[in-house]
Amino acid sequence: MMEDEQSSYQHETYRIITASYKLMQRKITEMLSEEGLTQPQFHVLRIAARSGGTSMREMSDEMLVTPANMTGLIDRLESRGLIKRGAREGDRRARTIDLTPKGKELQETVATKYGKFMQKALRALTDDEQAMLSELHIKLQKGMTQS
Repeated sequence: MMEDEQSSYQHETYRIITASYKLMQRKITEMLSEEGLTQPQFHVLRIAARSGGTSMREMSDEMLVTPANMTGLIDRLESRGLIKRGAREGDRRARTIDLTPKGKELQETVATKYGKFMQKALRALTDDEQAMLSELHIKLQKGMTQS
């Protein structure tokens, strides 16, 4: 294969991956906005639902955002009555994040919608194709992180 052909394939592969990602993000954003949530807010609710009593530091580390950004997210969700801050047992300075009953209900509703969206989005692929796609993306990520 000539260098120009290889470059063309690489650009087309990049374009397809990027277009798929953007489409998925747009659809997820639309679905979440129907519930009055942003993607980062939904991520906070998911982490809180999964772990309960998570510290803001642990949450910001998992979400790869600064503590200042995390504080803004938590403030907005708390003002809506979806989460509550609490003191960590043994360290009153550390704050934990928990779902309120209202937050738990919303998180479950949105998680169900999200799951249905993912099923619908991936139904064009067989289980084997989904596994292959995952393996290829992992391989691509490893390739991008190697020097």
